[in-house]
Amino acid sequence: MSSDADPYPRCILLNGTSSSGKTSLAKALQELFPVVFLNFSIDSILYALPQSDLAAMINGTPIRRVEYRYDRLVDGFNAAVAGLLASGNRLIVDNALTRPEWKAAFDEAVAGHKTFRIGVTCEPEEARKRELKRGDRAIGTVDRELPLVHEGMAYDLVVDTTQTPATAIADLIMSKFPSRPLGCEA
Repeated sequence: MSSDADPYPRCILLNGTSSSGKTSLAKALQELFPVVFLNFSIDSILYALPQSDLAAMINGTPIRRVEYRYDRLVDGFNAAVAGLLASGNRLIVDNALTRPEWKAAFDEAVAGHKTFRIGVTCEPEEARKRELKRGDRAIGTVDRELPLVHEGMAYDLVVDTTQTPATAIADLIMSKFPSRPLGCEA
């Protein structure tokens, strides 16, 4: 857990739909902090699937392997978040929390750690264009997540990536924290 003198959170949550710009924002933020933040995304878990299963997921077809359950992947992700934080790491968590039980599990994983929560929004039409351009998402993911991802969430900050570059939004986020010279222990 961070001390009261530590100006930075242990965890930053970027919660938004697929293709809303969370990963670009996470990467921009990592470069600005004078302390190390790991970018840990649910994609870190999904890209660990066998290639054929990942391809099925991207194509929107079911994965038929015995014992496959998406909820189990989410449970493992949250356990990894808790473990990484307990080990003293700082995290930028990039996820789309679309179910109440996933939101509760995330809250449990970060309990006791100073967490700054950011709602990442993007105009639906722009997010759909990004989804098509990416080619690594099941088409329609944005539309499935949109009505659910921000429901019941309380944020420290909400940002819109539709027109604003990730670097400008990262600068805005950094303005929410007191500056501390490089080399200071946190």
